[in-house]
Amino acid sequence: MTDEITQVRGQVAALRQDLLAGKVFAKLPAALAALRAAAPRQAATPVILPSDDIRALARIQTISLRVKKAKLASVSDEELDFLLTHLTSRNPAVRDKGVFFLLSDLFQADAFTPTQVRMLFTQLQAPDLLFNHILEPQSAALFGRSFAVMLLSGLVYADMNRYHLLTQADYQALLINLVTYILLERDGRGYVQDAGWGHAYTHIANLADELTQVPLLTRGEKVFLMAAVFEGWQHCDDPLVFGEDQRVAGYLVNLAVKHPLFAQAQVMCLTAWQSRLKDVRPQENLAFWNRWYNRSRLLEALLMRGDLPKLVVDYLQKIIDLY
Repeated sequence: MTDEITQVRGQVAALRQDLLAGKVFAKLPAALAALRAAAPRQAATPVILPSDDIRALARIQTISLRVKKAKLASVSDEELDFLLTHLTSRNPAVRDKGVFFLLSDLFQADAFTPTQVRMLFTQLQAPDLLFNHILEPQSAALFGRSFAVMLLSGLVYADMNRYHLLTQADYQALLINLVTYILLERDGRGYVQDAGWGHAYTHIANLADELTQVPLLTRGEKVFLMAAVFEGWQHCDDPLVFGEDQRVAGYLVNLAVKHPLFAQAQVMCLTAWQSRLKDVRPQENLAFWNRWYNRSRLLEALLMRGDLPKLVVDYLQKIIDLY
């Protein structure tokens, strides 16, 4: 992990502590915004990607066929390393329909040993995967980062329902890493021509949704994560037009119905967002208009949900037509 990312992660961890200590609540959106704005950016550097697509596809198929035929599915540590290495592939046949589908099948088959679950938990959060080139301009490194987040959501689900291996400290560390990822991720591309799905915000929502189910995380920690999702969404310069609005809205509603505190915190985040917009004037650039319509899509997706708490609905109805 670079010194810059380590510093941001440390700031995120300190802000979480302040929130849980009661030092921050109403000012949480502003504090997250300040962290995001101060995060360093770097010039582009070469992204090293797997270059053995044909061999990788053949091996993925071999492992997949063996797993489907086996009465007790299993995979070796070396095979797991191979799959995680190819999670960074720009080729969607390797990354998405290959590695991701196979690892998902392995979760469903309960194929991992406890040691391998730990291995996956650690390696999917490794800096050279989860934060790979994240401080730089858009690049093919997005795919590995984003799919690491998606696989972590599957791992959390599997742990909650089958393995029961992860501790409170594990989940807290994951939450801090996810918030750090959200604040640093600037690549919001959905479907990318010739490369398939990037879909960072869909994958963020998937993992955040799974973390709402984790009883080892406090309500304050779940508010912290929710506020980070709002913060990342409102500053995304790319058009979030590939279903991200519905997925994030689903996560927000699933959280809001769990306790009145979460509905109140959502209104707090929406109010902070609205207050930032009161002095904004239209700008003649693509990023501005993408943010404008990203906001509209998310608020409309929330209002379309019939189970959103009335407190949030009433506030949305007041602001939906205002920028």
